[in-house]
Amino acid sequence: MAAEFNLHQIYDHNLNFLFGAGASVGFLPTLALEIKDENGKKHTFETLAKHYENDKEMTTMLFMLYYRECIKPGLPRSSSLPKVPRPPNQEAVITEYKRFITTLIQVLNKQKPSAKRANIFTTNYDNCLEMASEELMAAKRAQFEVNDGSTGFQTRTFHARNFNNRVVNKGLLERYDQYLPQINLLHAHGSVHWTKNDKGDIELNYGSSNYIFEFNEEETQILDECRDILYDKQKTLADLDTNIVEHDDLSKLRADEFWSAYDKMPIVNPTKWKFHETVFEEAYYQILRHLSYELERPQSVLIAFGFSFADEHILNLVQRALSNPSMTMYVVCYSKSTKGWMEELFGQYPNVKYIFSEEHALDFKLLNDEYFTIIKPRKITLNEGVDKNIIQMLEVVGGDQ
Repeated sequence: MAAEFNLHQIYDHNLNFLFGAGASVGFLPTLALEIKDENGKKHTFETLAKHYENDKEMTTMLFMLYYRECIKPGLPRSSSLPKVPRPPNQEAVITEYKRFITTLIQVLNKQKPSAKRANIFTTNYDNCLEMASEELMAAKRAQFEVNDGSTGFQTRTFHARNFNNRVVNKGLLERYDQYLPQINLLHAHGSVHWTKNDKGDIELNYGSSNYIFEFNEEETQILDECRDILYDKQKTLADLDTNIVEHDDLSKLRADEFWSAYDKMPIVNPTKWKFHETVFEEAYYQILRHLSYELERPQSVLIAFGFSFADEHILNLVQRALSNPSMTMYVVCYSKSTKGWMEELFGQYPNVKYIFSEEHALDFKLLNDEYFTIIKPRKITLNEGVDKNIIQMLEVVGGDQ
């Protein structure tokens, strides 16, 4: 394993995390595709949308497919529908989120009493972090709070200033204050749980989704044909042009109805990283300002996982923040090639370190197994030596676990 990461050295820092689509692989598909360009480079939904941005019918088809494959499966189900078990692939993802949160809570409990706070910035629209947190709370294995930036009772309204709120338990006769460990959860690209109310504010709705769009048989057939090409390693743009673009089938798509529904979604699109609605764009920049503020604080740590830095606003913000000499950023690299890509972006900054595996793809499970963990999940027998770093972490970060 190649890494410069020791949980023991950063547990008492200002902890910030930046999660991208790679963190939720298995729960929802990512933007990555198999189809290649003329140079043999794989495309993504983002690059394809840019390639066809002047073709309205093709753009509509791509966004319909993007919605069907990458967004709709993660929309919350109506509470009136029967509850169904999560498929094994999704259950595995939620398990890793729960492992991560459990370790983070143990770390926060070792910080000084008035600290015990971490920020998770995510560009994912899904509710994996919310589901994992709720299930941990229901299991009553730890006391912690998740702040999603909203306040209210039956109607919860979002504002970035709410991330400064804290929950404090008062002792009997107010003889002591106990700060609960708190995770601030900031959806930088919006969330499927956001909606705009009549007053122009963002409400959080964890019930049934407001953004369901159903496709008819003709549309489903067109999308299936396109999907088969996009996820075929042997296909190129020429195949897509011949089989999809040059046919008249795209005219059968209900473009106006789809865009009317899609444009109401409070998410950043995978093209130019912009919101459709001004109110959502304002929330986006509020969250970016919060990220900038946190990274300017002394002894700040940013751990980026599953994030490509394709959002230029976030990339530029992080690069500026790296001028803070007391800040350290750890970039979790899925592979050696990813590490090379990240070094092109951050190679000039001495306070950027790279976490990657020499042997395996560094997915969420491996991150929890080998890096963001108090102790590696293996049995230690009397004949085995115990690594000194693990002993140190156990002593400082939850040795009573």
